[in-house]
Amino acid sequence: MRLPPHALGKRGERRAAWHYLLRGYRILARNVRLPAGEIDLVVKRGATIVIAEVKTRQSVAAGEGHEAVTRAKRERMIRLGDQWGARHPHAQLRYDILSLYWNGWRFVVTHYADAFRPVADPRRPWLWRA
Repeated sequence: MRLPPHALGKRGERRAAWHYLLRGYRILARNVRLPAGEIDLVVKRGATIVIAEVKTRQSVAAGEGHEAVTRAKRERMIRLGDQWGARHPHAQLRYDILSLYWNGWRFVVTHYADAFRPVADPRRPWLWRA
């Protein structure tokens, strides 16, 4: 059963939240809009706050979902994490990518925990890179 793109994305994000709940995380926010863009999912377990990017596909013709998270997208996620961290100063941030594939019957979830870490640019230390 094929799903329309909007419904696929909504179901994928709902399934990603369920994935984290099953592993003991608490959902802090979904679809957070900030000046730098949107965070799909913010979850917490212990002292760690996870900024998660959710990519859902129902065909691998265009590639796996995690392949769509380019360097520019990772850098945008870092800026979003900085904005989230400014509002929550004691946050220990981690960046995850969830790649979901709808096979017509169920979602197949691939979770990339701690998918990347921000690194300061040596020439411009105020600028973070993925």
